[in-house]
Formats: sequence, structure tokens, C-alpha cells
Amino acid sequence: MTAKSERLLNALESEITNVSKLEHALARTRVVLREHATRLRLGEDAEINVPAETSVALLERVNPA
Repeated sequence: MTAKSERLLNALESEITNVSKLEHALARTRVVLREHATRLRLGEDAEINVPAETSVALLERVNPA
């Protein structure tokens, strides 16, 4: 394997690791959002506490209930 190929392989493996971490974070966010949606559908006063990078969090900061 050439040095260039080895550098490219290392970069690709690093990106794959980063994507895996992002997938995990998104899956956790999905679970939290689904739990809140379920609570609201059941008529509960769901305390919204979602990750800051979601549009729901942005809405809460702009127009708190």
C-alpha cells in the first residue's frame, strides 16, 4: 500500500467513526422526541427538554410556553 493510499484509508476510517457517533446521537434524540410526542398525545403536560440542536429546542427558546 502506498503512503497516499494509507493516508486516505486512515481518513476514511476516521470519517466512518464520526458518522457512527452522529448516528448514535441522532438515535438518542429520536427516542427523546418520540417520548415527548407520546406524552403530548396522551394529554400530559410534557416538560420539553430536548437536545439544543433540534428545531423544537429553538422554538422553545424563541417562544416559551
